[in-house]
Amino acid sequence: MMQRDLVTWREDLRKAVASAVLDFEDRYGYPPGENAVSEPTTTSAALIAAARPAVPAVLADLYAVVDAVDLADIDNGFFLHSASHVVHVHEARDLWRVRGRHDADVVVFASDGGGTQYALAMPDGWPVYRLPPDLVIDGIYTSEDPRFDVAAPDLATFLDLLLQDVKTFAASSSRR
Repeated sequence: MMQRDLVTWREDLRKAVASAVLDFEDRYGYPPGENAVSEPTTTSAALIAAARPAVPAVLADLYAVVDAVDLADIDNGFFLHSASHVVHVHEARDLWRVRGRHDADVVVFASDGGGTQYALAMPDGWPVYRLPPDLVIDGIYTSEDPRFDVAAPDLATFLDLLLQDVKTFAASSSRR
């Protein structure tokens, strides 16, 4: 995705999130938490730049327009980790490789509220893998779970799917 496309995506996501939490308290009986799409910081951009080539260029492009996405109240929850978190986890080698149904070096950049993580294959930055909770030893995720699969062919498609999920959540909740 080009930077202007990412800026459009960020703003569309912000609008969809605002719509999704509009009548949240009426529907669920409690106020929503802070569901935010945060601006990039100079620190996050510098961290990602310093981590290149260990972090794919597509992530550097994304973190040039957004630092994190925290959607705890949307569906099952979704979290695009901050640039500093991504770099720290990758450098610490907490989870850097996947084996089993797929075999690749990866960088984890997101998760959902159910413990599933999302990772980009290295060094190209595609595809995006869905990593349901499973065994991680010495930074190597190993799974034969059929849910361990390609979530999207690339980051742009993954981000578009996220946006559509938030819009669907907002539309379904406004009809209740």
